[in-house]
Amino acid sequence: MKSPPFLSPCLSWKRVVGVFFLPFVLSAFAPRFKQEENLMRGRAHPPQPRFNWSHLTPLELKNRSVGLGTASTGRGKPHFTLEGHKFLIFGGSIHYFRVPREYWRDRLLKLKACGFNTVTTYVPWNLHEPERGKFDFSGNLDLEAFVLMAAEIGLWVILRPGPYICSEMDLGGLPSWLLRDPRLLLRTTNKGFTEAVEKYFDHLIPRVIPLQYRQGGPVIAVQVENEYGSFNKDKTYMPYLHKALLGRGIVELLLTSDGEKNVLSGHTKGVLAAINLQKVHTNTFSQLREVQGASVDAGLLSDTSQAATSSSL
Repeated sequence: MKSPPFLSPCLSWKRVVGVFFLPFVLSAFAPRFKQEENLMRGRAHPPQPRFNWSHLTPLELKNRSVGLGTASTGRGKPHFTLEGHKFLIFGGSIHYFRVPREYWRDRLLKLKACGFNTVTTYVPWNLHEPERGKFDFSGNLDLEAFVLMAAEIGLWVILRPGPYICSEMDLGGLPSWLLRDPRLLLRTTNKGFTEAVEKYFDHLIPRVIPLQYRQGGPVIAVQVENEYGSFNKDKTYMPYLHKALLGRGIVELLLTSDGEKNVLSGHTKGVLAAINLQKVHTNTFSQLREVQGASVDAGLLSDTSQAATSSSL
């Protein structure tokens, strides 16, 4: 006569394991049950309301007088503001010149669907002025159309017009015809270089002016050059570019963007300093604090849009 099996069909090894781990599974729900019990007894704090920026979109925000700015609660928690309201920038990069125009709307809609509220883009000088004095802002290089489409979809825009943009382009987006002059010094106040920059900005910036926030457009900030701290050949160059943008009518927030170790050499007075970063460590914000002040909250005013560049193109 056969002895009965150790485990009957009704008591399989899976059920035994399940019964063994049940206390551990239930313990995971304990905090929630306790919180609900405390709420019923009136001992717990009510949940904090979620931040709502549904009214802070290009389509909804009609009355505009105060652009993007910064503020602090006084407890070491600085933040961005838009029209005086607390504002969180969730930005991702889509470079209009790298995406076929037919796909612009698709890519911008996907960016919005991912929860972003801002798109950033470089403006490539070498493509907009492929030959000295011959400018092209048509077709796939129609910057204005791209920016207006972003506004239509509900995205704010941060422009990065250079003149040097890096962006993994030859000469960092500077036109190669600049090299024909052996005396010209790139990214300095060398006369040959600044004359070329002046002519380029004279064509570019008037297109940007009506797209600015205070003109009813979606552009809330403009970056001055790009990562100049790692180059740093001319102390007068960044102030020169700052003045060149202001003199042509840029009124929105200006910012610089540098690696965490190059902030001191890359920033310029009157412009918000920001940093590029891939990971946070102990001294990540040490130089940024020297420039922005001791109240800067780690990462809050840093440039994190770089991380989204490759995934959102």
